[in-house]
Amino acid sequence: MKTTANPVTASAVPPAPDVVLRPLRAEDLEAVVALDRRSVGPSRRGYFEKRLQAALRQPKRHLQFALTTPKGLVGFLQARIAGGEYGRPKESVILEAVGVDPAARHAGLGQRMMAGLEELMRSRGIEHLLTQVDWRNHAMLKFLDAARFELAPRHLLERKVDRIPLPSDDAEIEKWPPVVRHLQAGDFDAIVRIDSRVTGKARSEYFKRKFDEVLNESAIAVSLVAESDGFPVAFAMARVDSGDFGHVEPVAALDTIGVDPGFARKGYARAVLEQMVENLAALHVERLETEISNDAVELQKFLVRFGFGPSQRLSFQRVL
Repeated sequence: MKTTANPVTASAVPPAPDVVLRPLRAEDLEAVVALDRRSVGPSRRGYFEKRLQAALRQPKRHLQFALTTPKGLVGFLQARIAGGEYGRPKESVILEAVGVDPAARHAGLGQRMMAGLEELMRSRGIEHLLTQVDWRNHAMLKFLDAARFELAPRHLLERKVDRIPLPSDDAEIEKWPPVVRHLQAGDFDAIVRIDSRVTGKARSEYFKRKFDEVLNESAIAVSLVAESDGFPVAFAMARVDSGDFGHVEPVAALDTIGVDPGFARKGYARAVLEQMVENLAALHVERLETEISNDAVELQKFLVRFGFGPSQRLSFQRVL
């Protein structure tokens, strides 16, 4: 039987009678959806279905656990390995979803699943654990505090997906409007080349993972490329999900944006973002979110010009 994560040893968690920590399985989907509905309200079936499918395709990249008793599933945890998104330099684990049956709360089950996740992270040499939460979600904030998370040195920004008159400076624009189209698998080499010119690093492994995520795991294809004379010169990679970090409505996450230095300040980034907002509005996605480090001052100025502002969500981290 296929599973979605490596087996977890009993030594990873405190002993508890009749409670078993094991990898989450495809056949757990109905129980996860039902438990989540008891906690959150609206069904997030589509989100959990896609996450389980992704874990079966890429088991080394997804860390997913179930807590069970003889009566059935009482808890679940879903996380994935990332690194490079939002300019993060190190490989990290992103905690995306965790749930405990309301009837079994305050028994340490959430922390038991966290202990299993930490052991698996250590076995893979990953030290950074990251997540996000709405500041009004007091129960989750309490859970993160007990799990020894701290505020991360990063800003979460968002903007409503509606048309906002954007600043226009014709002196900056070489050709307007440029061709903007959906990202395709064949764009891989061009995107890696643009990114290496911007960052000074060859991040092929990161973009292999991102291409797989945005082309195969995102609920809707929204990543874009801008062209000049038929060649990609700018790109923006984003995902649409309705479930991670407690979301119950479709939200787009802008992971990576880049412009070839030879085409900077000529309107290409603006064109990509404008088209992304147009596409998301047509798909009835309400918000576009992103995350930047505290010292990314120029990037923050750029995003604010395009309607981004402070999010109601906070970024947390834990270093093992």
